[in-house]
Amino acid sequence: SKLQWSTAISMMVFAWLFAAFWSVMPLLGWGEYDYEPLRTCCTLDYSKGDRNYITFLFALSIFNFMIPGFIMLTAYQSIHQKFKKSGHYKFNTGLPLKTLVICWGPYCLLCFYAAVENVMFISPKYRMIPAVIAKTVPTVDAFVYALGNENYRGGIWQFLTGQKIEKAEVDNKTK
Repeated sequence: SKLQWSTAISMMVFAWLFAAFWSVMPLLGWGEYDYEPLRTCCTLDYSKGDRNYITFLFALSIFNFMIPGFIMLTAYQSIHQKFKKSGHYKFNTGLPLKTLVICWGPYCLLCFYAAVENVMFISPKYRMIPAVIAKTVPTVDAFVYALGNENYRGGIWQFLTGQKIEKAEVDNKTK
């Protein structure tokens, strides 16, 4: 079924309000912002490790990492089952969840470690790596979706070279 404009707008408004809620909470006192280790931009202040930080961290990780990860897992498993039934594999359905875990996993681990131990003994350069990886997610996702989908990949190839990609016939038994 096609996505209706009202549903799309409602989903967009929800996403913006959800992001605004979690962004504003440290400004209102639940959690706290501070400069990143190299002082290039700000992030959650994980140097304190107090109850305020720990409750914010756990709520943030559940609602912004675990629940979206579970939704992605179930949704992409459903898509994979449809692809399997039809025999048309148009996208690697496991890749979006893997990129989420690979890109956000190190940052989440650092924050969880900061909830139980002091992380200030780790060099600022090393503490900066998970944050930089996490900030690359929008770019990585764009490449995952653009290059992982055969329709987009063919369009990109045609745009860059002016040539259409001939689709090879694939035997459904090999999949």
